[in-house]
Parts: sequence; structure tokens; C-alpha cells
Amino acid sequence: MWKKIKQLFIPQSDESDNDDSELEFVTFETKVPIDVLFTKNFVAGGGLFFYCENEQETLTNLKEIILNEQVEEAICFDDKLKSLLNRINIKNSDGNSPSADFAFIECEYLVAFDGSVMLSSHQTCGRKQDSLPSNIIVLAHPNQLVSNLNEAMQRLNSKKGGNFPSQITSIRGRNPHNIEGGNTSKNLYLLLVEHY
Repeated sequence: MWKKIKQLFIPQSDESDNDDSELEFVTFETKVPIDVLFTKNFVAGGGLFFYCENEQETLTNLKEIILNEQVEEAICFDDKLKSLLNRINIKNSDGNSPSADFAFIECEYLVAFDGSVMLSSHQTCGRKQDSLPSNIIVLAHPNQLVSNLNEAMQRLNSKKGGNFPSQITSIRGRNPHNIEGGNTSKNLYLLLVEHY
């Protein structure tokens, strides 16, 4: 698993002034693959990234996160995700439990430009971001990677049409690149699932 994650990063040069914690902006001359750019910016922003090749690796990584964070209960709105939690014996609710310390959700898009995760009311059942726990596990797929927010909005408009979500927001990890609006920062885990 770690070999695959390491492959997503650009090989480092011998220069000592390289700093992986900085947000990387891409110019037209730069030929950085979108998955590499997203991963670098997501991790630089404080997010924790887990590449999962299949459902079994997804369950293994999910269980590892749950054990390390000592999660007792998670908020989950999606039946497919609830079944994953049930398979590893984690109590889950639809958001009405005050004791839930984690949310397990899907997302709309993964934005490479700043390493953020775009959510809408379709993933949160209309709940605002500040009503979600500060700990979030997101399950996403490579086809959700987009270059920037403009592309994400265009795709969202094409995909949803008349069912456009009422709320759209982006969340980031605990180190949001010194971007104003730190209220969008969360203890954020991402399970990027290749085949599910």
C-alpha cells in the first residue's frame, strides 16, 4: 500500500530547500498529473491520505483509522457506507446522535488546485458543515478528481441538472495552507478507492 502512495508523489531532487508542506500551484508549463497534484496539496493541507486498490483494502484502512482514533460511533448518511461500518462492527447513526465523534461520507469532487474536498447537501443530508463532527472520513474514487473549483462546478451542474444541491462547500485538513476561512478545516481522512 505505501509503495502506491509513494508513487503518487513527485520524486524529490537533492536540493535541501524543497518543502513538501507547501501548496503547489501548477502553471501551464508544469506537467504534473492531477492525482499527484491533489495528493501533494491534500497532504500539505493536513489531510491524511489512504490509497485503496479494492474493497478489502478499503475495509482494512477504515478499520485502522477507527482503531487509531478510538471511534465509538460514526454519523453516516449513505446505506453503502453504513454497510462498510457494519462489517467492522462500528455503531452508526444518521446524524441524530450527540455521541458520534466521526462522520463517514462520500464527496462530490477532489480539487487538485488546493487539495480540498467538495461536499454538497447530497452527502450531508442538508446539514451544514459546522454541524458535522470535526473528524471526517471521506470515501472517494479517482474519477472525482478535478483540476479546480470551476471544473468541479461545471461537472456538478452537468451531473445534477435539475437536482442541483442546495449547499456546496469545500473542506480541508487541519493545516489549510494559511487560507482565510479556517472554519472549513477538519481532521480529514481520505480513502481513495480504485475499484469498489
